[in-house]
Amino acid sequence: MKRAMPTRFIVCLCALLAATNGAFAAVWAWGCQTQVGGQQVIFNRYSMIVVDTKVKMGEIRKLRVTEFDLPPGSPPSGKYESEDANSGFEKTITFTIKDDPKRKVTLTEKSSRRISNKSELICGRDEDTDVFRKVYRYQRENEPPRDITMQCMEYRLSTRAGRKGCNDD
Repeated sequence: MKRAMPTRFIVCLCALLAATNGAFAAVWAWGCQTQVGGQQVIFNRYSMIVVDTKVKMGEIRKLRVTEFDLPPGSPPSGKYESEDANSGFEKTITFTIKDDPKRKVTLTEKSSRRISNKSELICGRDEDTDVFRKVYRYQRENEPPRDITMQCMEYRLSTRAGRKGCNDD
């Protein structure tokens, strides 16, 4: 029977990594977008918007931003906040309207397929970008549930973890 790694070792390892000179915070971003009838449905780890427009919202990799840029003249028909911005692509993701928690959107993942992967080493940091095609069961407020297909991306940029960066000698 294997023994679990002692807690003291893990605490020491974390302290060592935190004390390393030149360590930068890691970056993690994810989100999805799709066209549903005359609306765009877009979300990232922080929020979701439903926009009454047929104008494509742009490149999937731009979902790394905190706030979405809307096309001129297309006010959102719903802006929802993430219930848990740190969970990632869970089986069920829920967004609620801040002032009215009864108004919410629930996405339940039915399938997921990775379309592409890009991995690079940038200045001593690992950068990974994955693009997926995901099918979700979309339940918005009192509307009947329906299946929607979304294009999604997940972006990760690691810390340097002691590796030399671009400006290190």
